[in-house]
Amino acid sequence: MKVYLVGGAVRDELLSIEVLEKDWVVVGSTEEGLIEEGYKKIGRDFPVFLHPETKEEYALARKERKSGTGHKGFEFVFDPSVSLEEDLLRRDLTINAIAKDENGNLIDPYGGIEDIKNRKLKKVSSAFSEDPLRVLRVARFAAKLNHLDFFIEEETLSEMKMISRSGEIKTLSKERVWMETQKALATQSPQEYFRILEKSEALKELSEDLNPNYRSLQNASSNIDDQAIRWAALVSGNTNLVEINTAFNAPNEFSEIAIICDHFINFNEDELNAENLLNLILQTDLLRKPDRFFKAYRASNFVCKSEWLDEGQWKIVHDLIVKVKVDEDEKVGKIIAKKLHQDRLISLENFLKNL
Repeated sequence: MKVYLVGGAVRDELLSIEVLEKDWVVVGSTEEGLIEEGYKKIGRDFPVFLHPETKEEYALARKERKSGTGHKGFEFVFDPSVSLEEDLLRRDLTINAIAKDENGNLIDPYGGIEDIKNRKLKKVSSAFSEDPLRVLRVARFAAKLNHLDFFIEEETLSEMKMISRSGEIKTLSKERVWMETQKALATQSPQEYFRILEKSEALKELSEDLNPNYRSLQNASSNIDDQAIRWAALVSGNTNLVEINTAFNAPNEFSEIAIICDHFINFNEDELNAENLLNLILQTDLLRKPDRFFKAYRASNFVCKSEWLDEGQWKIVHDLIVKVKVDEDEKVGKIIAKKLHQDRLISLENFLKNL
C-alpha cells in the first residue's frame, strides 16, 4: 500500500498558498484493508476514509467511466491494481493532478508543474467534458488564482462552452451549484467566477435572469470578506431577485440581504420623510434583525454611496425606534399599533429636523 498527497494541497504548496486541507490517495489497498488499519469509512458513493489520528480524508485510487448524464453519471473501479497515474488522469485540471509521495517526491504525469509555472488552467484529458461540474470548478479556480495571473487555456475553454451547449449544466443539483458559488464568493476575485461562467456560456444555463453587477462585486470584494454582502452586490440592480436566488439555491440569509439591499438602492432620497423612513424600517425588519439590515446597508453602499443616512445615523434611528414604548394601559389591539406608529413617526420627525 502506498499513500500520496494529491490535488489542491500539492498545488497550493507549489504556489506558496496556505494549505487549508489535505487529501490523500491510497494505491494498492482495499476497503477492508483500510478498515483493518483503523480508518473510518465516510464515503457513500465511493470509498473515502478518515485517518484514525489526523482525521484527514483518504480515498482509494479509482478509475471512472461515464455511464449517464450529469455530475453523478459515472461508474467507478476501485481495484487495488488501479495506478496513481490512472487516478490522476480522471482529475479536472493538470494543476490538480500532481501527487507527492512520503519522501516529498512529486509525481506529475500530465505536466501540472509546467502549467503552474505558466499560470495555465488546462484540462487533463478529453474526459474533462464528461462532468458538467468541471465548468463551475474551473471558473472557481480562475477566481481563486486570478491574483496570480492564471488564465484558462483556449482548448479547455472551448470544451467548457461545449458542455454548456450540451444542456448538462442543467443536470447539476442546486446544492452543488451553490457549493461552488459560495466557495467562489470567498476568493479574492469572485467576479472572475461569474465572468468565466458567462464567457463559457454556463451562466445563462444556471439563470437566464442574472445580469451580474461586476463593478459592485469587485468593489465589495476589495473591501469586505462577508459572502452575503458580496452576493447582494453581485445581484444588485436585477429585477428578478427571487428567481435568481432560487436558481443558485442561495441560503435565506443571502437572499434576504440581497432583497433588502434592493430596498436601499431604490429608495428615493428626495422623498425622505418620517413616514417613508418608518415604512422602510418596517419593510426591512430593522427592529428584529438589525444585523441583517446593516449588512444589506453596507452592500448597497458598494453599489451606490448613500447620500442620505450613513451607518452611524442608521444606528441612531434604530436606537430611537427601539426606545419608543406605549403605556401599559394602552395595550389593547389596534390602539397600541396606532399609538406606537404615531410615536415612532414623531421620533423620526424630530431626528430628521436635526440632520
